[in-house]
Amino acid sequence: MKIPQDKRIRTYELTYLVPAGLTAEELKVIVDQVDKLIKKHKVKVIKSDEWGKKPLAYTIQIAGKRYTEADYRHLKLEMETTQVQAFNKDIQLDPQVLRHLLVIEEDVDFKLMADENTVLEDLSAAPTVKAKAVEVAALSEKEEK
Repeated sequence: MKIPQDKRIRTYELTYLVPAGLTAEELKVIVDQVDKLIKKHKVKVIKSDEWGKKPLAYTIQIAGKRYTEADYRHLKLEMETTQVQAFNKDIQLDPQVLRHLLVIEEDVDFKLMADENTVLEDLSAAPTVKAKAVEVAALSEKEEK
């Protein structure tokens, strides 16, 4: 039995780590390699962020080298669901990428957050999301009256 493939386009978030001790030219080469993978798989980049150098929670050892810091890169991507496995495998095989995480972007339901006080308390670190949820809750209360 063959499982039909779903060809819808979804939004994904990719975070990848490259070694922190690289020169600007070496870093550019690695970023260009990732860009080539993106073009190869016909992935659309919606947003690109450089989070900068950060210490790692644990030491990563690859090819006899130990890494305690990494340069973090974050991309918001759009691609067909049929391309995800191949893209993930190709980025995993890139020896210059220390670690990566590819996840589906989660839709946030602000109305649900406004109804649950516990969720609003947890959002204190994200004031814009909390403000939006409170705004939606206020509008909902006006509609009910």
